[in-house]
Amino acid sequence: MLVVLISISTIACRSNGDNQKTTFQKDILRIEQFKDELPNNYFIMDIKERALKYDEMVFDFNISGTFFPLIWQDETFNTFGIAAYAGDYRHGIDGSQEAVTSIAAVLSATLLGIDKSNQNGFNFVDALNVFFNEEEQVVINNPSGNSRNISMWYMLYPAILFTQVSLEYENETTLRENALKTIESWYQAHEVMHELGSYDYTGFNFVTMEPYRNDIWREPDSAVGISLLMYYGYQLTQDDKYKEAAIQALEYIDTKYFGSPMYEILLYYAPYLAAKYNLEFGTNFNTVRMFDSIFNGSSIPRGGWGMLNDTYNEFEVSGLMGSITDGGGYAFSMNTFTAAYIIAKTVKYDTRYASSIGKWLNHLISNSRYFFADYAKDENETMYISEFAEETQAFNEIADNTFPYEGIRKSGSSKTPWFGGDPTVYNWAKTDFSLYSGASMGMLASLYEKTNVEGILKIDLSVGDYFNDLYPTYLLYNPHNTKKTVSYDSQGLGVDIYDLVTDNIIHSNVTTSVDIEIEAHESVVIMEVDHTANLIKTNKEVKLQDKVINGYHATLNILSHQNNDEVTKKFNLIVSTAMNAVDEVDYYEVVINGITTKYTTNTLKIETTSGSKTLTIKVYTKGGLYDQVTLRVRVK
Repeated sequence: MLVVLISISTIACRSNGDNQKTTFQKDILRIEQFKDELPNNYFIMDIKERALKYDEMVFDFNISGTFFPLIWQDETFNTFGIAAYAGDYRHGIDGSQEAVTSIAAVLSATLLGIDKSNQNGFNFVDALNVFFNEEEQVVINNPSGNSRNISMWYMLYPAILFTQVSLEYENETTLRENALKTIESWYQAHEVMHELGSYDYTGFNFVTMEPYRNDIWREPDSAVGISLLMYYGYQLTQDDKYKEAAIQALEYIDTKYFGSPMYEILLYYAPYLAAKYNLEFGTNFNTVRMFDSIFNGSSIPRGGWGMLNDTYNEFEVSGLMGSITDGGGYAFSMNTFTAAYIIAKTVKYDTRYASSIGKWLNHLISNSRYFFADYAKDENETMYISEFAEETQAFNEIADNTFPYEGIRKSGSSKTPWFGGDPTVYNWAKTDFSLYSGASMGMLASLYEKTNVEGILKIDLSVGDYFNDLYPTYLLYNPHNTKKTVSYDSQGLGVDIYDLVTDNIIHSNVTTSVDIEIEAHESVVIMEVDHTANLIKTNKEVKLQDKVINGYHATLNILSHQNNDEVTKKFNLIVSTAMNAVDEVDYYEVVINGITTKYTTNTLKIETTSGSKTLTIKVYTKGGLYDQVTLRVRVK
C-alpha cells in the first residue's frame, strides 16, 4: 500500500495476524522524520537513581558545601523554600520560592515511592498549602504572589501539580479542600473567557475576575490547563458543570484557535485529553492536530517552540523539547522531562499513535542524558568557563552530577553544542544547574523501565493517569528490523494480558513471566485485566466492569494523492478506511472553501477552482466512528 503524507501526519497500514483485521497506525510526521529508529550512541541512563538522589540532597536542611543546603526554612510563611537554580541569588528570600519547583519536587518523589508527608519528621505535603492564596481562592506560583502580576501558565501548572499531589495524599484534607477551591475559581474564570469566546490572554485577575493582556505575549494554551483542572473537578465531585467546561475549553484549542497555541507546557496535555475525552465522553477531538501543534515548531504565541530533530556535532538532540529556532535550537530539560510523562499516556486512549510515541520516547529518554554534566563535554559547559567556574565545579563535585543543566543550546561561546542555560547569561544565579528542572526528573523516571531487549522500553501508561489507573497498562515498541521477544513480568497474578492494539487476549491467567512477541517497528499496548473479568465489546468500544478500557477507531487513508500534488479542476480522490471488522463506512464528506459535499463510495469526485486548496476529508461509519484528514493540492 502507498504510504502518503496527509497534512501533518502519515498513516501506515499494519496487519494484525490471526485477528484478520487491519489496524492503522497514525504516524506523527515530526517523529517519523527522525533519521534513525534509535539515536546514535543509544543509551538509557538510570535517571531514577538521580531523581532519588535529587530528593535526598535538595530536602536536606543540614547538608553543607558550596551552594548547600539547597533548601531553607521559610519563617515568614511557615514553609520550606527551594530556589530555581543552584547558586540562585534568591535563595533564602522568604516568599521567592516557586511552586513549579517545590510542588513538582514533592510529586516526583511521591511517584518514586517516597512519602513526603512524613520525611524526616517534616510534612512537605501540608507545607504546599502556602501556595494557595486565601484572598483569591486559587493556587499561585509564589507564597507572596497574586494573580495580578503573573501569567497564566505560572498559575495553571502549579494548580495542576497541586491537585495531583492532593490525589496522591488522600488524607491531606486541607490540600484537597484548597485544590477544589482552586478548581472552582478556574471554573469561574473559564465561564468569563468562554463567554468572551477566547482564552488568548496573558493572565487572569482573580480579584476583578477579568483576563488581561500585557501586549508582549499571550498564552492561548491556558485553555488546555483549564480543561484538565475541570476534568479533575468532574471526577472529584461528579458535577456535570465541570465536565461541560472541560470539553468547552478543549474545543477552543481544537476548532476555534487557528494554528498552534503553544506558549509553555500546558499544550502537552492536549492530545492526552483529546484521546481521553473521545473515549470517555464520545467527543471527536482531532488528536493528531494537537500532536503536530506541539511538535512542529509552528507556535503562534512563541515562534519555534516545539521538538528538536537535530544533531549538535556528535550529540543527538532529536526528541528533546524546547525551541527549534532560538540560536538554531535550544532544548530545555524541564520541558523534556514533563513532555514525556504527560504525552505518553495518550496512547492508552488511542493506540493508533503507539508506534510513533514509542519511537519518540526512545530518542527523548536516551538523549535526555546530555542535560547532565557527566554526559556533556567539559569545554562546552558553562561549569568550566563561567565567572563562577571554581564554585560551580565545587558544587558539582558534591552533587555528583545529580542536577541537570537548564538547557542545551546549539551554539554558545563559539562552541557547538553549549551546555548551560539562562541564569548565568541573565545573572539570575551563579550556575546553570536547574533545581526547577530536576524537580521533574521523578516524573520521567516513573515512566519507563528497561526490558531484556535493548531498545525496547516498558512505558507505564497508568502512572499519573488519575481516576483510570486500576489496570496496569504499558506500551512496548520494537524499533528493530526484525521481530523481538520481550520477557514480561506482570504486576498481578492470575491476570490476562490484553493487547489494546489488536483487541486480543495474548496471554491468559498469567502467574509467571511470559514472552511477548513484537513485530518489527510495531507496538503492543498491554493491559493487565482480571482473568475472571468479562470483556464486553460493542461496535465502538470495549468495556470491563462497566468501564470503557478501549475504543475502536476509524482511520481514514488517502490512496491516490499526496500533499501538494498538482491536480486539474476535476479529479478523483480515492480513499480507504480501516475500522472494526464488524463495522462499515456510512458516508464520506469533503469540505472545500467551506462547502461540504457528501459521498457514499470511496472514489470522491472533486470539482473546484484554480489555486492552492486545502481539502478536509471526513469518514463516518455506521457504528458511529469518525476520522478526518486534510490534503493540500495545487489546482491548475
